[in-house]
Amino acid sequence: MHAVINNYRYLRLFIGDKVMQNSKKKVFSVLIPDGESWLAYSVQSCLAQVPGIELNVLSNNVWDPMRFSRYTRQFLSYSQKGNDDEAKLTAIYDAVKKTQADIVLPVDTETIRLLSLHSASLKTMTALAPVPEVEAIDIAANKWLLAEWLQKHQIACPITLLYQAGPDFEQALNALVFPVLLKPTQQIGDEIGVGGRGIHVFDNPSALLEFCKKNTTIEYVVQPFIKGYDMGCNVLCRAGKIDAYTIQKGFMAGRERFQPAAGIDFIDNADVYALISQLVAKMNWTGVANFDLRYDEQEQQVKVLEINPRFWGSLLGSFCAGVNYPYLSCLAGLGMDIPQTDIKPLRYVNGEAATAMLYQRFIKHKRQGEYFDNSALDFMIQDPVPKLVASCFKGYAKVMSRF
Repeated sequence: MHAVINNYRYLRLFIGDKVMQNSKKKVFSVLIPDGESWLAYSVQSCLAQVPGIELNVLSNNVWDPMRFSRYTRQFLSYSQKGNDDEAKLTAIYDAVKKTQADIVLPVDTETIRLLSLHSASLKTMTALAPVPEVEAIDIAANKWLLAEWLQKHQIACPITLLYQAGPDFEQALNALVFPVLLKPTQQIGDEIGVGGRGIHVFDNPSALLEFCKKNTTIEYVVQPFIKGYDMGCNVLCRAGKIDAYTIQKGFMAGRERFQPAAGIDFIDNADVYALISQLVAKMNWTGVANFDLRYDEQEQQVKVLEINPRFWGSLLGSFCAGVNYPYLSCLAGLGMDIPQTDIKPLRYVNGEAATAMLYQRFIKHKRQGEYFDNSALDFMIQDPVPKLVASCFKGYAKVMSRF
């Protein structure tokens, strides 16, 4: 526990005197309009590290775990049936009026797209954090559209085929080197296309074709499996120029094969920065984004796999490395100067990995093995109730599903 406590103390000092002094002069209130998103907790935790920011949350779930956060000044909920954008937009407008929020900070792709579409009307009421154009979001969120765009603009990416029943696809498939990956082109709910869910690997064409013929409700793309390792790049941009970035490389695999890495090293890499700078400039990207990359050991180059046009799962790690993306996004949306960020190389792990490693160290007394500098536990210690409530709801749902 000493390691966790030390990390916690370190985290409180990590923001730095300069940013702390600036933040006292820039007190403002934020509305997170999609508190139901699994990313909302991380976004709010980052903002809570800056004194003086008031945090308000809107959710389509009246018992959302974010309701129980010690950082939530005001929690609002509304009823939404399916993908009722009109109801959501009305709820956001009402929440802005009730909370008198200075800025709206959307978290997940659907809400970012909705507010990008209606940014003009929202900005008559309050400020909006930088968001991409709708066309850019739609390209980024669809693996097939993205692959076409990357190839058109000559940006390194894997060979990508869109599955279409017929001899043309089978002929193109036979030209690929197996094994290959079959991926859904876009996210479907919380089960398909998130965190590696829905990705399948095939060692031969016949098995892949048989699977696709039985699963016709989902659109898939096929990409060769690249021998190498995963990397990532996170950015905040305005009009195609990078205001802040972090680069990461996985050192500990997730629990399942295609899950994001459980442990990452924050590093600097000139090739990755050059690649992403070129991409965001050509796409004229505005707002935050997370780029999934793969280093191809055979061709010795980094390739773009996909773009998440939203905040990301390792956001708290980015904060520990020196970049508070939610805070900087708010500053940009409010027209304030963005302070220069100093990226610190460090090792970050998620809460599950940190718990397992601390157990091995302090209970099993195994002193050797993997280490970490910071973890999600640092933030959970500060604000534990939302995670506890979410775990209870998850356990209850599992029990009820058996009946």
